[in-house]
Amino acid sequence: MMKPEDATAKRDSTEVEGDSSVSKKQKIEDEDDTSMEEESDNEGLWSVDAEDDDDGERSPTINYSNFQDPEPEWDKDSYDGYELKFDPDGREGFSSDKAYQEFREYKTKAFENRGFLEDPFRSIYPILDLDDLWTTTTKRQYLTDIASLCVKKLNEEKRLSVEVVSIVRGTLKPGGGWKLYITFMAREYPGGPLVEYQAKAVDYAGHKIPPFPILCRPASCIP
Repeated sequence: MMKPEDATAKRDSTEVEGDSSVSKKQKIEDEDDTSMEEESDNEGLWSVDAEDDDDGERSPTINYSNFQDPEPEWDKDSYDGYELKFDPDGREGFSSDKAYQEFREYKTKAFENRGFLEDPFRSIYPILDLDDLWTTTTKRQYLTDIASLCVKKLNEEKRLSVEVVSIVRGTLKPGGGWKLYITFMAREYPGGPLVEYQAKAVDYAGHKIPPFPILCRPASCIP
């Protein structure tokens, strides 16, 4: 684990490597990612609050009913086709060889886990305290519902009978809603052994569009 004193060096090196650490393009990006800032000039995206501000002008707000986030594709992992590469000069931003090696190991592990573990380099963060409330239900129940949606899609597509048993952990990436990465235990048939599975889905901002399942697979299937 990286030490606090290396945090500044890590941030500096991240800026250096951000444009070259992943082959084929400047940085790895999910094809289905769209930030609200990037879409802010879309016609019909912005609406106006009903109440006036103190200066007599009304403030614009996001009109989620007109926000069009590109629909992701089922069973397509956006990490496929990319590999992690390090800048040959990346060592210069670190105080020691050990600190640089720890950074490389940390970044490699994050990339290889494809979002299902915390990956600050891609703004993917852990969902903590699963028994705390998430709007009207607990985070654990919310993740169970999303994982079940992905399992339902998997079963329909491949004629399986997988069922969600329990949530192990979850991570999320903010954007035009939440991109959710869920690790859970499942049974592939009634009475079968527990198997670790992964599910990925998008829950759109404003809840005007239903959550969309992206993939569902045994964790052992990660390349």
